[in-house]
Amino acid sequence: PVQVNVIARGSLPDGCTQIENVIQQRDASNFQIVVTTLRPGDRMCTQNVVPFTETIPLDVVGLEAGAYDVEVNGRTGSFTLSTDNSVAAEPTETPAAAAESASTPEPEAGALSGLIWHDVCAVAGGEGDTEAEAGEGCIANPDGGFRANGVLDEGEPGIAGILVELGEGACPAVGLATTTTDDDGAFTFADLPVGEYCVSVNPLDEQNEPLLVPGEWTVAGAELGSLTVTVAAGETATGADLGWDYQFLPIPEVDLATCTNSMAFVADLTVPDDTVFAPGTEFVKEWRLRNSGTCPWTTDYAFVAIDEEPLAGDAEVALATAVAPGQTIDIAVNLIAPDAPGTYRSNWQMTNANGDLFGVGGFIEDAIYLRIVVEEGADTATPEPNSAAIGGVVWADYCLLRSDGSPSAGCIETEDGSGIYIADGTYAGYESPIAGLTISLSPTACPADATNPTAVLATTTTDDDGLYSFTGLDAGSFCVWVDAFSAENVDLLIPGDWTYPAPGVGALSVILSAGEERLAVDFGWDYVVD
Repeated sequence: PVQVNVIARGSLPDGCTQIENVIQQRDASNFQIVVTTLRPGDRMCTQNVVPFTETIPLDVVGLEAGAYDVEVNGRTGSFTLSTDNSVAAEPTETPAAAAESASTPEPEAGALSGLIWHDVCAVAGGEGDTEAEAGEGCIANPDGGFRANGVLDEGEPGIAGILVELGEGACPAVGLATTTTDDDGAFTFADLPVGEYCVSVNPLDEQNEPLLVPGEWTVAGAELGSLTVTVAAGETATGADLGWDYQFLPIPEVDLATCTNSMAFVADLTVPDDTVFAPGTEFVKEWRLRNSGTCPWTTDYAFVAIDEEPLAGDAEVALATAVAPGQTIDIAVNLIAPDAPGTYRSNWQMTNANGDLFGVGGFIEDAIYLRIVVEEGADTATPEPNSAAIGGVVWADYCLLRSDGSPSAGCIETEDGSGIYIADGTYAGYESPIAGLTISLSPTACPADATNPTAVLATTTTDDDGLYSFTGLDAGSFCVWVDAFSAENVDLLIPGDWTYPAPGVGALSVILSAGEERLAVDFGWDYVVD
């Protein structure tokens, strides 16, 4: 029979967008074709358009002679069959041909399998001089703290219900097939010809988002949630495994009547023990604690002082968010040093929703504590000149709309009922840093009219992790700003807009004390994707 191909040519909006599916249907003499595209939501891309050519074979076998119309994404064309397009009778195969065919069988199909699992990181630590240590399943982050190790350790659970996509060829590629992980987090793609395939999981997919976000992939080389796998004839390729480290551990369903409450000390974040203060000094003490029990901590839990005569200041701090077993939380209390010289210890425990106290290891007698020394005329050390610093991160803030028009995690509505969504200005674990941006520092506060400062004290660029810093600063007022339309930044940012510190705002005023370090002066950018 006659074969008819449609040649569709066009341009993709950036270097990440790719052809996803070609959907074809026919109504009488009219062919309707829709070409859809896919753009990974967690990748930084060049903003240059990319030409493409797609060859689309039409299903014309068996059509009667006549004229036919074709529409592809709104563009139309036509073709004519001069005769009925029937299938000719197959010739009878000769014995010699049959023998030759039997001697060269098709390669046996293969398969691939993998696992999507919860990569767990437990942090151990103690009070006093005992430092927090990475437990089993953890590795240290270069910038402090710990993360899951990217290795499937014994006892780590699979994640059920995750949509897994398969594409033909090396990653990135999708569109060949999809499947869903079973109760153990396992998945399989069968009957695959020999070759390379791309296994990927999009955490922002409407099926996956409620099960994964927020968090991040942990397997080395698969930070974008994809792996290239080679399938051999007659074999099942294994090891297409992806580990996910939740930013906030899922709150488990437990029997509140039988679960246990316990906490563990992880780290002193401010005011080490035996810090010396002058009488009446106000200060902020911050700890990092871990839920080491089996009961989730809800917002009905509170961190409370248990001394008969507690230090002046906060005596109770309610939890601002739920804390799952194994998860850590940072808790800060505002305190005031006593007026009389001496050594003081402030003891703290947690209360559950019923107001029952529990301490370290679940024991009522073990508390989280702070020890300070109060001295008349205490000399608070004068910081070295030019020892202050400013730093932060610049990241791509994601907001994607599902197929039904509803927003993904990370979106906020510009106005109630508007139906217009932007990224929420919060740095989540699945969002990407922006490298190579030029950041400017001015020796005055930012202009009130939102224009760029005229005086520039220094410039720097963000590293591969989106981080920047200005060091060697003295006390004073500064403006940190990013000119999105500068020659250095325009190709890295435009089109898009700032979401943090505020929509449309790419500058922050910072007032530094002598020796102060302000390392969370961050900027979030929401790319416009056609």
